[in-house]
Amino acid sequence: MQRATSSFGQKSRNVKAPRGVGSLRLGLLALLALSGSVLSGCAADGTGAAEAAEAFQRDVAGSDMTAACSLLQSKTREETARTSDAGTCESQLEKAKMPDAGRLLSTEQFGRDAFVEFEHDTVFLAASNAGWRITGAGCTPNGEEAPYTCEVGGK
Repeated sequence: MQRATSSFGQKSRNVKAPRGVGSLRLGLLALLALSGSVLSGCAADGTGAAEAAEAFQRDVAGSDMTAACSLLQSKTREETARTSDAGTCESQLEKAKMPDAGRLLSTEQFGRDAFVEFEHDTVFLAASNAGWRITGAGCTPNGEEAPYTCEVGGK
């Protein structure tokens, strides 16, 4: 082993890391990589929110209301079901006047909340342990006291 001179002019010695530290480092790197992939649904640039909003729009357009309801935040899903004559989220989404969203225009994220603007719709989302969930959809600006009126959620 070579000896290096410290910035104080003293000789320092190279010290080997204790046994098992290499494995610990490797484990920590793996954990960081895994946590990065888990948290990527909540990416700071809003891509996870945009993907969830686009999936919701696709499900509604394709009449897959079960899949669309699964993307709603639990409180929003419960409120949506409660407002339905049949008492289900799916039946209320079928009745809702959801616009054809058009193309994605922008995504803005503020901490654990985001909104995704399409040509003909605005979708509000909140981050959860399960990823981004819809809190309001079919939203249009109304210029009154409440800035948006939503077909689903948004309360």
